[in-house]
Amino acid sequence: MSQCVFENNVLKKIKALKEKKILVCMSGGLDSTVLAHLLLKNNFKISVAHVNYSLRGNESLKNEKFVRDFCKSNKLKLHLKKIRKGEINKSIQIEARKIRYDWFKKVLIQFNYDLITTAHHLDDNVENILIGMFRNPSRNNLTLIPEQNKNILRPFLSEKKGDIISYAIVNEIEFSVDSSNSQDYYLRNRIRNILIPEIEKIDKNFTEKVSEIIESISSTKIDFVIDNLFIHELDYTKIKKQDLENENSLKYFIENLKNFNFYNKKEILNFLISKTGKKIVSNTHTILSDREFFLIKRNEILDSNEYELEMGINQKPFKIKLEMSDEAKKPNSREVYLYCDIKLPLIVRRPKIGDTFYPYGMKGKKKLSKFFKDKKMSIFAKQNQWVLSNRDDILWIIGERADNRFIKTKGKCLKISI
Repeated sequence: MSQCVFENNVLKKIKALKEKKILVCMSGGLDSTVLAHLLLKNNFKISVAHVNYSLRGNESLKNEKFVRDFCKSNKLKLHLKKIRKGEINKSIQIEARKIRYDWFKKVLIQFNYDLITTAHHLDDNVENILIGMFRNPSRNNLTLIPEQNKNILRPFLSEKKGDIISYAIVNEIEFSVDSSNSQDYYLRNRIRNILIPEIEKIDKNFTEKVSEIIESISSTKIDFVIDNLFIHELDYTKIKKQDLENENSLKYFIENLKNFNFYNKKEILNFLISKTGKKIVSNTHTILSDREFFLIKRNEILDSNEYELEMGINQKPFKIKLEMSDEAKKPNSREVYLYCDIKLPLIVRRPKIGDTFYPYGMKGKKKLSKFFKDKKMSIFAKQNQWVLSNRDDILWIIGERADNRFIKTKGKCLKISI
């Protein structure tokens, strides 16, 4: 592939980002330096982020100096993070990756960048597939690097390493060398430096063939995601946020929100990047940003009444039965067994601010709000929750957890069931 074709392929993916503030993650190596050069050459608005892990002594300092000089000569803002020697003491590759991505995201937010770019390429994904096969041979563990993941973009991901090298040669791009890439201590390096060259002696088109497999896997995954995007629960619909990272599934999502009377595309797009707890309302439905999901629920007037319960079958707010029993058991989501001397009537109501109880199976007191948070209950679920009380104390978070103080597990008891 000519360097012009390579450059055009990349520009097709990023041409819409010309006015965006881009943070380029730059190690100083070949790939990231080519990415920074290509973006600069085509007048994108970029700044640079570099992490010095202090793992390779003078070489780490040389990498940092190279990036500093590159930014100075091109008048680019540089964000630099230095890790103290010895600070990384777990799996170096895994820990280093976590450190840099956590920091990149902090810089993105603090300095109002629109997106992060990294220089991962096709050969990285080929290596990922082979690593997955070695580490988990009993599973289908073909873990692929996504081209876009929220606000992280990898514009080289469909391009071969050889084409990046050719671009660097033609444009006379200097870069810093990381000697650890040539060492065969890590599995990835052994695959890159030993296994793949041997495979390519048998089939020189190996990378292209794996590329076709990657494209097929990605396409199949997208089709599956779209077919299963809207997950229908009992009284609401949920959509996994991660499934909207692909452009096709995002378009499908926005189009199908019309079924819930959401038509304002700008409002929807702003909502998608909002914090947990944000919601927008149509004339028929509410869509809520929860932790990992977007939740859609039909608008309804919430029943906030209190209901008194007597012995026998009570019909409101739902069917709930009180009866005396000779045999108590451990409580479950449908039944609790309480001491016989609890005074009636009992009360079914919504949770109130400041409500506390003593969770069965746990020690000590807990706020209901903390219990709901620990259970990762959505706002909709919390709004729909009922509690059973004797006016003074919570006896049962109905369907969830009983209070330790009132539970009986043997002998005669008051049985309450839903």
